Amino acid sequence: MEELGEWHHMYVRLKIPEKRGFLNGETLLDAGCGNGRFLSYFRFNKKIRFCAGLDISRARVYSANKRFKERGSDVALIVADIEEAPFRNDVFDVVFSTDVIEHLPHPLKGIRELVRISKDKVIICTPNKLCPLDMSRFAHIFGSHTPPPIEKYVTRFQLVDMLKFSGIRDMNIEVSETSFVPLGWILVNRKLSLPMKLVKFSMFVEKYLEKIPLVKYTAGVLVATAKV
Repeated sequence: MEELGEWHHMYVRLKIPEKRGFLNGETLLDAGCGNGRFLSYFRFNKKIRFCAGLDISRARVYSANKRFKERGSDVALIVADIEEAPFRNDVFDVVFSTDVIEHLPHPLKGIRELVRISKDKVIICTPNKLCPLDMSRFAHIFGSHTPPPIEKYVTRFQLVDMLKFSGIRDMNIEVSETSFVPLGWILVNRKLSLPMKLVKFSMFVEKYLEKIPLVKYTAGVLVATAKV
């Protein structure tokens, strides 16, 4: 169940960028890389030649470094604040960041940094403020997730505006909503035991709801892809 939970968490954040061809390039930065699970996908599944990870948590960077050493591969990992990214302009083909900007004191500043260091593509995933279900609180109740002190959710319109304020043209921005149940957090943390049939049914319902006009805009995760 833990592997399924991690797969679902990643799937809902990667399926849209994958479909739009945003996971191709020679260099990639995962801004807010955590334990490196997304970085591992980019390095080994997408075969991106140079992958780098940045996270403000030293413990998470250590965990990510351990993950790659166990697989006999190195990536560039750094402890730093996204709002003060230690890179020059236009460094990475792809800049990816998931579940991060909502925890920043100044999300617009963080997005400007992501755009600044990208020379081609930016991918940002963040909770949807229009979702009636607070996924973080839900996962806290039914999983072992602990909500962080800062959680500033945004709407698709606010996310588009921040990308535009960061210098990206409106026509180069696409935002989609996805995922209605935080299965990833629940199944990975395993505080609540769910029957496999219920899990599969939930994933089926998610795909159906994402196709319904108006309803789809209330999904839990915003996925923005932007061309710099």
